[in-house]
Amino acid sequence: MILKDRMLRSSPVWRRIINRAFGVTNKGIVMQQSVAGAAAGNVTVSKIRKNDHLVSVIMVTATTAALADRTSEFTITANDTINNTGGTTSTSNFLLVTWEAFDEE
Repeated sequence: MILKDRMLRSSPVWRRIINRAFGVTNKGIVMQQSVAGAAAGNVTVSKIRKNDHLVSVIMVTATTAALADRTSEFTITANDTINNTGGTTSTSNFLLVTWEAFDEE
């Protein structure tokens, strides 16, 4: 019996071995979170990481539920932080942040 037959195929270790064997690395998972708006600058988004890929930032107006795409204004600057210094303020509104999260290896 070889090692691969002893592991459950659904285990994280097994998936990592197979991914590395076939050259699949950093397989992303789409994450989404709604956060309170703030003045232009740093906005806290829990679980976003510096090496993740920002997919979209949509501002939802609290009073009318109007949507505005603000993706081009934002970048991931640190773990748990996106930033739009010099961009549009989102105070009193909500931001719907979507990103692709990668494994930290």
